[in-house]
Amino acid sequence: MYVEASGGSQARVIVNVVVVVFLVIGMFMVLQYFHFIYLRDVPVIGGWLMDVYEQIFGIPKVLILHGEDSIGDWTELRSVLSHHLFFYSEDIDVDKYGAGLGEKLKEFGLVIVEDARRLDKDKLINLDDYVKGGGNLIWVGDAGTIGKVEFKDEVIATQTGWLRDIVCIDKETLLRCDCKSVKNGSSCKFLPEKAEQIQEDFSEVLGVRFIENIEVDNPRLEILDSRNWVVSGVNKSYEIKGVYRISRVSNEYTTALVANVNITKKKAYPAIVVNDNPGSSGMVVYFAYPPEKTPEILLPLVRRMRY
Repeated sequence: MYVEASGGSQARVIVNVVVVVFLVIGMFMVLQYFHFIYLRDVPVIGGWLMDVYEQIFGIPKVLILHGEDSIGDWTELRSVLSHHLFFYSEDIDVDKYGAGLGEKLKEFGLVIVEDARRLDKDKLINLDDYVKGGGNLIWVGDAGTIGKVEFKDEVIATQTGWLRDIVCIDKETLLRCDCKSVKNGSSCKFLPEKAEQIQEDFSEVLGVRFIENIEVDNPRLEILDSRNWVVSGVNKSYEIKGVYRISRVSNEYTTALVANVNITKKKAYPAIVVNDNPGSSGMVVYFAYPPEKTPEILLPLVRRMRY
């Protein structure tokens, strides 16, 4: 009887240990999924845990969303990622992509938006929803700072910056009208597109407000918070070669300013701003300059943010 009891006790211990192990693994998976941790940072078993994570959720993909008219060179970005990272996946010209962008974005763990100055409101809303749904985003320079509102193939408004107001049109004159005058019997109406019936402030997603583009000469990158994971292990201050134009922005939100671009000894502007709030929303990192010019920052960042 004693041996049987001892055997039963050992079996229960083994079962309890197995249950605890699975619970711990499940906890790690959940923490990674909601961006509370990065599994590869876990000592000893981090690589194995990430392999398990990829078996469950799939290997994440990276998308470059680009145009042709903005700060940065998306082809150079693609080259840097393709040369160093086996997980570079796809690039899309936003100017040639119609409806369905929102669904397409869900295929990717990380979206990098560069060299795409024009992004109409519906595209910004797609990207906003993507981040709120847990997708991670790297945004470069003045991407998305021009948007056009069209009605019957005619441009009735051009909006600048990341704040996009509601635009209404007079159905009789086909001219823009004050949306406050929209009422029953009035010829001033909201546009039929759903995206044009709401206001979108994408600055809140990025954590910065766009001011202007400026020309620079031999700018220096100054790391302000070397403890931040985005710039961990990077030199405190060094010249960014090949950068001649940056976006001047103001970080007016509860975001982390981790680096400046120093133009002179007395003049500096935000260079890298991180909007990383643990939870269901994704991570957002804003670069005021082309990040492909600092691959020592970009590559570790992409490796991490693609999950």
